[in-house]
Amino acid sequence: MLKLEHVTKYYGEQVGIEDLSFSVHDGRILCLLGTNGSGKSTTFRLLLGLLQCDQGTISYHGEKLNFQDKCLFGYLPEEKSILRDLKVKDAVTYLAQLKKVEKIQIEKNMTYWLDYLNIEKYRNRKVQALSKGNVQLVQLVCALIHEPKILIFDEPLNGLDLENVALFKRLCWKLKKEGKILLISSHQYNNIEDLCDDVVVLHKGKCILKGSLRQLKKANKQRYITLFDENGDYEDERGVLEITQNNHSLILKMEDEKSAKALLRKYMRQENISYKIEMISLQQLIREALDASTHRILT
Repeated sequence: MLKLEHVTKYYGEQVGIEDLSFSVHDGRILCLLGTNGSGKSTTFRLLLGLLQCDQGTISYHGEKLNFQDKCLFGYLPEEKSILRDLKVKDAVTYLAQLKKVEKIQIEKNMTYWLDYLNIEKYRNRKVQALSKGNVQLVQLVCALIHEPKILIFDEPLNGLDLENVALFKRLCWKLKKEGKILLISSHQYNNIEDLCDDVVVLHKGKCILKGSLRQLKKANKQRYITLFDENGDYEDERGVLEITQNNHSLILKMEDEKSAKALLRKYMRQENISYKIEMISLQQLIREALDASTHRILT
């Protein structure tokens, strides 16, 4: 288990992270989320030993984190950091050697991951000749080559098309099944929701929401009805808290499941109306947490 307890980091008088605590068990995926400047990058840098905590502790399996263990973490940065003038095989080999991986193991692991990510054909091509998405996949190989126990993926979906987003998700589920700890940061909430076991939402350096995503959604009584009916007027219906237009549909925020079902019983027999009812989404949870945080500050 990876555990942060009351971690604080200042940049002069500015707060980077304040009193942050959370834990991630082996075989779990935690999504660290928030707007730009919320403290996500600071948290990752503290975990990687690039910054030192001003207060608090970070531990792994009950012992203070050993930043000298260069193979504990695998890191996919948001910004492209791979040496672009090298061939793919040479760029991966160089980074693996920095982790003190044996030459035979480098070749074995590289062959496996290049094949798994469907980029074996680019082994002898220069990184600078690859598309943005394929460079991202090569960086994934670099993050995995030394068999780390903890993976940090910062905005991993950048540059990936739909096919490779699906591939990335399969990779995450594979690593999770192997007992790895994964920490993922992304602004593409709809694309990562099905990956999240746990979430930590940051805002201006403070945690405003955390816990099991399943439990957080279950604890929220609100339901969301999507009606594929552009002409409907539902503002005065009982239990409707908010209505949002979304392309060719309406999204009705309902106060609870009972009111959602009552409204559907009233309209579901009409022709040419289709619908779906859902629990609160990750994106909506984050939005409500941010709204609540802003309200507390103002009051």
